[in-house]
Amino acid sequence: MQLKPVSEQVVVVAGASSGIGRETALRFASRGAKLVVAARSEPGLASLAGEIEALGGQALHVACDVADFAQVQALAEAAVARFGRIDTWVNNAAVSVYALAEETKPEEYRRVMEVNYLGQVHGALAALPYLRAAGGGALIAISSVESIVSLPLHAAYSASKHAVEGFTDALRRELMAEGAPISVTSVKPGTINTPFFNNSRSKMDVKPKGPPPYYDPGVVADCVLYAAEHPVRDLFAGGAAKSMAAAQMMAPGLVDAALARFGIPASRTGEPETQGQQGNLYEPRAGDNRTDGDFAGRARRFSLYTWLETHPPAKALALGGAVVGTALLFMRRREERRRWG
Repeated sequence: MQLKPVSEQVVVVAGASSGIGRETALRFASRGAKLVVAARSEPGLASLAGEIEALGGQALHVACDVADFAQVQALAEAAVARFGRIDTWVNNAAVSVYALAEETKPEEYRRVMEVNYLGQVHGALAALPYLRAAGGGALIAISSVESIVSLPLHAAYSASKHAVEGFTDALRRELMAEGAPISVTSVKPGTINTPFFNNSRSKMDVKPKGPPPYYDPGVVADCVLYAAEHPVRDLFAGGAAKSMAAAQMMAPGLVDAALARFGIPASRTGEPETQGQQGNLYEPRAGDNRTDGDFAGRARRFSLYTWLETHPPAKALALGGAVVGTALLFMRRREERRRWG
C-alpha cells in the first residue's frame, strides 16, 4: 500500500477547533497539505483557517456536528467540491463526562457515544467512498489509551473509546479482505495537555484532569502525520500510554487495584469547581480554542518511545544496539566467571 507524501495530500480533520485536532491541522499545513477542518465551533474554525493561510496553506472550514451523519456527509462533499478528492481523513472529535458511573445520566452516556463512537463511524462511512475514488488513502481514528485501560470517573468516555476500537478493528479487517488500498490506523494518546479537561462536563467539586505524565499535543500530531504517509495499525502517543496498555494486558487485577486506589485522586485538580462545569457536551464552549491546555509547565514535548515508533530505522538500530550490548555483557560475565572459576 502506497500513501502519498503529506505535501501532496488533501486532508480532512474532524474535531479541529482546539487541542489535538488544531495542532494536527497546523502540522499538516506546515508540511504543505491542503486542509479541510471541521468542528462545531465556527469561531474556532475560522481562526484556525486564518492560521493555516498565514502559514501559506490552503484551508476550507466547515461547521459540523459529527453526531449528525448528514452533516458529516456534507463535510466530505464540501472537501471534494473544493479540492477534488480526499487522501487522509482524521476522526478526532470527542466529548467527555467526569462523574461516577452511577451519577452519569443515561442521556449523557448516549451523547458521549453519539459523538465519540458514532462520530467515528459517520466519518468512516462518509470518507471511504472518496478514499476509494482517490485510489486509496488513510483513515485515522484518534482513539485513546482508555480504549484499553478504563479510568474511574470516566465510564462514558472509556466505553465510547472501547467501541471505537472494536469498530476500527472490524473495518480494517474487512478492507484487508477486500484488498482495498486504504490504511486504517488507531492512534491511542495518553494524557495530553489540551483544553479537553476544561471542556469536559464535570460533576466533581474540583476541576478534572488526567493522570500524569502529560504530553504535548504535538506528540499525537506526530503520530497522525506518520500514519498519513505510512500504513500502520496502532500508534501510542506517549510511552506512558504504551506502559498502561501493557500492564492492563499482563496484570489486569493489579491495574484494578492501582486505579481503585489512585485513579480518582489522579483525576482531581486542587482548583474548586464552584459553579459546576457543563462542558461542551451539547454545545461548543465559546472562546476556548487553544491548542495547549493548563498544564504546559508539566507537559512533555517529546516521547522517546513514540519517536522510535515513528522512526523505524532508528528503532531497529536501537534494538540492534541493545541486543549487541546484552550479548557483550553476557560474554564478559561468562569470561569473568571462568577466570575466577
